Amino acid sequence: MQAAVERASAQTSETIALFSRDGTLLAATRGSELPRLPLEQLAALDKSQRFDALSVVAVPLRAEDGLAGYGIVRLQVPPPPRPGVSTVAVVLAVLACLSVLLARRLLEPLRRLVGTAQAFGAGDIQVRAGLPPRGPLGLLGRVFDEMADRVTELLRSQRELLANVSHELRTPLARLRVALELAAESDAETARTELRLAEDDLAQLELMVDDVLRTASLDLASLRASDTHTALKRQLFDAAALVRLTGGRFSTAWSNSQISIHTPDEALYVDGDAELLRRALDNLLDNARKYSEPGAPITIRATTEGDDAVLEVLDSGIGIDPVDQPQVFTPFFRTDRSRTRVTGGVGLGLTLVQRIASAHGGTVALESEPGRGTRVTLRIPRAKRLPEEAA
Repeated sequence: MQAAVERASAQTSETIALFSRDGTLLAATRGSELPRLPLEQLAALDKSQRFDALSVVAVPLRAEDGLAGYGIVRLQVPPPPRPGVSTVAVVLAVLACLSVLLARRLLEPLRRLVGTAQAFGAGDIQVRAGLPPRGPLGLLGRVFDEMADRVTELLRSQRELLANVSHELRTPLARLRVALELAAESDAETARTELRLAEDDLAQLELMVDDVLRTASLDLASLRASDTHTALKRQLFDAAALVRLTGGRFSTAWSNSQISIHTPDEALYVDGDAELLRRALDNLLDNARKYSEPGAPITIRATTEGDDAVLEVLDSGIGIDPVDQPQVFTPFFRTDRSRTRVTGGVGLGLTLVQRIASAHGGTVALESEPGRGTRVTLRIPRAKRLPEEAA
């Protein structure tokens, strides 16, 4: 297009500039500074028009779907008084040819983008526009491809979740079947033993289903902001008191664990879902217990840092290998796989903790060193109002 403009300008001695519909300069005679059309003049441009004392001509460049751009020509000599072959006619002919080039340049990326969107909507989730990263259409193509990547990742995660849930359900269900068969064919004492084992498997199934449902509801809320209120039961509560309550319950349930509880004397108010945050702390304490030796110290702590309430759980257990640490928040991922069946759990604990933190506008971070223990830090924004203000 630049070369065509240069040839036309050399042949006619006129100054020429081509603009896209949004005013972007596409090509121009070197050294020229022709004005862009104001929006009101561009909106009314349906045929060639002269302005600026009749020395400048604006020519619309049309494509199949409407106005694609326009050309500006500055005349060096007055136009001839009678119609015929003139400088303006030559310029208009050149601009007409250039309009075809411009239309092709704009329409081809649009056709590719529309075709890609249609294929993606029809189920081909691997298709991408792949437009060159130039101009507004290139930006639009890149944004579409990034959106397609995110949708593809969500679908992959959904399929992976379904496969993992199916796998995790299979083992306890199989143990339940065996336990019930043995209970039916054995004496009363053996039957009671098998039924107690079946009760443990049912508790594990119930916990896993509850974790999956809670995780899914928080994921849905993160995708649809208007549903956040359905995922969280917000209230103003003292996070320090919640830490003391959770640590005390854990100490009572697991008397062989050595737990230390550290909280500030003053209240640490958070506007959030107390039940979900208690569940997050329960998961962290349970992980600390599972991956520590009996009687090993475990610490739960509540502090403040800036505008955040900081809740921490520390243990001196086996730690997590650095290779595994980036994956610990992935659903169904478990470290120390040889102990999985002994320690229990299906690898959703830290995933749920992360979702709970995110739903509260907070973060969760993990630091671990093999053989020396793990620290998990949960940061939640502090309440911007006090209970008396809320009342």
